[in-house]
Amino acid sequence: MIKAVLFDLDGVLVDSEVISSEASERILREAGIVQTPKERMMVFGRRTIDNYKRAIEARGLNVDPRELVKKKNALFAKLIRGRLKPLLGVVDLIRNLKSNKFKIAVVSSSPLDRVNASLNEVKLRMEFDLILSGDCCVKGKPDPEPFLLAAKRLDVKPEDCAVIEDAQAGIEAGKAAGMKVVAVRSPNTHGQDLSKADVIVDSLKEVDVDFIRRL
Repeated sequence: MIKAVLFDLDGVLVDSEVISSEASERILREAGIVQTPKERMMVFGRRTIDNYKRAIEARGLNVDPRELVKKKNALFAKLIRGRLKPLLGVVDLIRNLKSNKFKIAVVSSSPLDRVNASLNEVKLRMEFDLILSGDCCVKGKPDPEPFLLAAKRLDVKPEDCAVIEDAQAGIEAGKAAGMKVVAVRSPNTHGQDLSKADVIVDSLKEVDVDFIRRL
């Protein structure tokens, strides 16, 4: 029986992928990195630090990826002001889950600074029982570690958790953790393979408490 719902952030709770990509491209260009189309497709659902390390190593550059992440976080926080809103169905779903005593968490691959900036901008940060960022784990998605850590901290068995994701890496992480996975189609993560999810929806307007209970 599902007792906890673990939300990805970007592309699930907020439509921040375009802004995140804008910030990344500007910071990477300053470091002499222009991502290939293949590299852009690989970033979704994965930790920023891992994406930057991969791009730097592929080019043999002497650049500190941690410094690039800090710069991106600062730029992202500026770019989202007045631009970020909760996605369709998000606020109602969170309200209904809380009123029905489900535990809810954010489990994001983004750094904590960026997670907090996004949630504060849309006034949702205080709604969650737990917030886990990409900084919290040794391994990021598609490894199951982030979701398993969330279940442990919520004191819920992995099989009693539902994951809501929009990217292939997150879906694979949720399934590897032994959890039910709901995939949300997002126009900004096009090309992602959602087929391993238990259910695929077009928006969180389709998801309610009964939907979660039937998983």
